[in-house]
Amino acid sequence: MARKTMFILSMVILILTFVWSCSDRESLMDTSDVTTGGISPKNHVFFDELLFQLRNQFQLIKIVVYMPRASFPIHYGGSGARELPLLLLLPPHGEDAYFYLNHGLKDLADEMMFTGEIEPMYIATIPSDPAQAFGGYFYAGSSYPAGDYDALIGSTLVDYISEAWEYPSMDPSQRGIGGVGAGAYGAFRAALIHPGAFSSITVADGPLDFDGSPGHGNGLVDLMSYAVLNEQGSFASDSAFRADFDSLQSSPISRMFIGGALAFSPHDTLLDYTVEAHTEPSPPYRQEVWITINDTTRGTPGYVIQDSVTLITRLVTEDVRNFDFHLPFDHTGQPYQPIWDFWLDDNLENIGTGNELDGVAMWFATSPETQHGFHDQTMSWVETLEGRGYAPTVREYTGYSGNPATSHEYIHEMLREILKFHSDNFKANASGN
Repeated sequence: MARKTMFILSMVILILTFVWSCSDRESLMDTSDVTTGGISPKNHVFFDELLFQLRNQFQLIKIVVYMPRASFPIHYGGSGARELPLLLLLPPHGEDAYFYLNHGLKDLADEMMFTGEIEPMYIATIPSDPAQAFGGYFYAGSSYPAGDYDALIGSTLVDYISEAWEYPSMDPSQRGIGGVGAGAYGAFRAALIHPGAFSSITVADGPLDFDGSPGHGNGLVDLMSYAVLNEQGSFASDSAFRADFDSLQSSPISRMFIGGALAFSPHDTLLDYTVEAHTEPSPPYRQEVWITINDTTRGTPGYVIQDSVTLITRLVTEDVRNFDFHLPFDHTGQPYQPIWDFWLDDNLENIGTGNELDGVAMWFATSPETQHGFHDQTMSWVETLEGRGYAPTVREYTGYSGNPATSHEYIHEMLREILKFHSDNFKANASGN
């Protein structure tokens, strides 16, 4: 008999969430100080895109938007309602929607818009890890446990932001995207999958070339052995690896690989499920949505990865095997090619036909001091783009004595250049219309 797993979502909670997240424009503003921009957070349900996302049973994403003073109505000290550019910034692995604000984004944007250094613009951010679930999902893939970020970021998310906040531009020439770390990968992936959705991209070091290139390291391969030997404590066999691989928050590289596996190599590549409305037969007659996963497709080629060498079954739940995942390396920390090939299919250089970034302004910040080999991956992707005829702007930097640029120490300094780069592009596009 086919096994079935049922998920029940409360419509009451969904309706309340919708009401809270769809308030009128005036409620979006920070009215305590109208001399500067305001910060407007919203939770929104993306039902189809996040239907089965692990630990996010209500399909919520927290969106935090910086609203420039120019967007405020006149009676709040603004310039009145008018369309302004939209910049979407994706934080690195494991960070929340306030990552850029915590690195000084609001004060910097206020200052630069006040002095006229940049054009007024909306700046939106989302979390890397919307429900403190595994990894952060690389903002990638259309698999069920990770969420369908391919449909979300370059399409329904930016469209929703433009509609909910009313005046962020829906003109692709006035939309930009950027990211740091895994967010850098997510930014380029969104632009490649949705050609023409963004006119500018800014990124700082991240996993931009999974397998590396001659002269630029071997991509994620060194991190595989690091995860096994340094974070997991090594394994005697593949069976021990499958049974004991851990997802502790103190093991960020391991969790990054788990998030990537949920996006790139989930056990089930396509679920068979049904959705039906249900009303309880007795008071209070609560309305619910019943989602039933039918396991009748198990074992069918094209639905389930048959290989079991690196299949991790216990971290999600023993009961719901649909959401198990395959790591791209074995117990020695070396690439396991049948699964690693799934990841390489999602390497940026293998997405699209090669001309999806035509007309897109591109800016990179990279430091040879950055951790995880992300500098090498970034420069490898830059060379790939240059080989395709593009001319990205590359800003190489280093830290200072006693404060190397290993992680996010210099995001504040980079933000000034990031905002200026997008602003110049928006302005040039507007003058050319």
